[in-house]
Amino acid sequence: MYTILLTACINPDGMPFTKVSDKDVRMQQYLKALDFYLERTDYPIIFAENSNTDISHLYCQAIESGRLEVLTFAGNTNKEKGKGFGEAMIIEYALDHSKTLTEKSVVVKITGRLIIENIADILSVSFPLQSNGSVVCAFNADMSFPDSRIFIAPVPFLRSFLADKEQMNDYENVFFEHVLARNIFNGDYPYAPFWVEPFITGVSGSTGQEYYSPVASPSRAIEYKRMALHRYKLYTQRTGKHSLLKDLVYTMLRFKYHFAK
Repeated sequence: MYTILLTACINPDGMPFTKVSDKDVRMQQYLKALDFYLERTDYPIIFAENSNTDISHLYCQAIESGRLEVLTFAGNTNKEKGKGFGEAMIIEYALDHSKTLTEKSVVVKITGRLIIENIADILSVSFPLQSNGSVVCAFNADMSFPDSRIFIAPVPFLRSFLADKEQMNDYENVFFEHVLARNIFNGDYPYAPFWVEPFITGVSGSTGQEYYSPVASPSRAIEYKRMALHRYKLYTQRTGKHSLLKDLVYTMLRFKYHFAK
């Protein structure tokens, strides 16, 4: 089963490379996103926050029911490596302290202020790929830079990835995404793209750019799948890994059914 992990830093307190820094604004963005995932999904959710700002008193019922786990810690003190390293530390804290996660868990990591409007469709279609522990992530056109706003990975992959977290340094242009890409290509876990385009809304904490959901259409969905297949082809050419062929066929059949409904 999936577990949604929302990574959060409510009070960046001078963290470099952070455009959206007002803690009150950030708080409202996080709460809006958390409310969305509680309402629109049935999966357990972990809200992991690294500026020691506890929101658990606002969600007593969800916590008591076991639907939500809130973790907060003072992890925003090391600003020498930037936001990416801080993000990695949040994920690591969640893996080490969560009562929800096990080594068999499949984590849907989402930047906590952002809303993935079609999250239910994404997770429904991605589920077959988790049978062999795949890492599901979107990449740019040449497969050099993954989109870390949302990706899906089993816990053992995350632990392997986090073992390289000291390499991250925003000041040296070695970002969270660079280390994630290396682990996807060089690790022991197969890769798959998202077969449904994530529709993301919210504001980038790094640049202040506002994300708008595109207008969904059959032609856009078909074009997105074409691009996803091309990226998967680049991955197999670069790594020689073809272990997902069976799952790809099954997933495409699921797509046919999904969009015919």
